[in-house]
Amino acid sequence: MTARTSVLVIDPHPISLAGLQTILNSYPDLSVIGAATGCASATTAYQELRPDVVVINAHKEADRALDIVRALSSTRSLPAANALVLVTDAPASAEHVLQAGVKGVLSDSSSPEELASAVRIMAAGRSLLIPRARPESEDSPLELLTEREVQVFRLVTRGYSNAEISAELGLSQSTVKSHIQRVMEKFRLRNRVHAVIFAYENNIIRTGT
Repeated sequence: MTARTSVLVIDPHPISLAGLQTILNSYPDLSVIGAATGCASATTAYQELRPDVVVINAHKEADRALDIVRALSSTRSLPAANALVLVTDAPASAEHVLQAGVKGVLSDSSSPEELASAVRIMAAGRSLLIPRARPESEDSPLELLTEREVQVFRLVTRGYSNAEISAELGLSQSTVKSHIQRVMEKFRLRNRVHAVIFAYENNIIRTGT
């Protein structure tokens, strides 16, 4: 039997907390093993349960979610929390949350399927930023890239290291580095975090891409 991904859910509002539990528990490969409404109870639950993924519903308070993440990760005997933060205003919160070290950001208007997929991707050790559904632009910035640069760019925005991209695409690390440099120059990006924000703003990142 395949092991289920264990999840700790944190939400200050009991009704939406119950809703998240119901959604995640409806998938056979996911299991909510704990729930909390505040920082103190979340820290206790994290230390006792050691979940694979922590889902924090920030609503409109991204700073409060970051305080919870820092509290969860402050215990030296435990690894840093693998946190997926749900936010109401993803464009405004994304860079702030990512710069603070959170690896997963998801719009709270996403579908149950997107939430479940996000938890699975986080459990696999990948970073994630999925936007609210929006129509595709007719003029995608990806048109500026070669096919190989598109492949590399997508893996960069999913949190792959140069070594992992090299293994995934069968390229040397020097070639990967060159592709990344060209992409950064074409899009005028400063760093990988900026690349993720750019991908979000242009509706490039999607579940499973």
